[in-house]
Amino acid sequence: MPSSRDTLFDLAVNRAGEVAARLAAGDEAGRRRALEVWYLKTRFAYRVPFEALLAALARRPHGAVHWAGGERGGWRPGPPDRP
Repeated sequence: MPSSRDTLFDLAVNRAGEVAARLAAGDEAGRRRALEVWYLKTRFAYRVPFEALLAALARRPHGAVHWAGGERGGWRPGPPDRP
């Protein structure tokens, strides 16, 4: 069973991935600024290191995937589990 910290990390990466997908048309610096704004406005993401979140997003493959496994996790096929 994943720890609450792993679950929080997974949620933050997956939500940030959704935001990044909507910003795909912008340049890298613009996407980073937009993600920083999202990061600062969310009530949970600030508990996850921003650079770790960006590192996970940088490894995101194309297609329908989700992050699972906390900071040591990885991208898995399909949508994330929803409670």
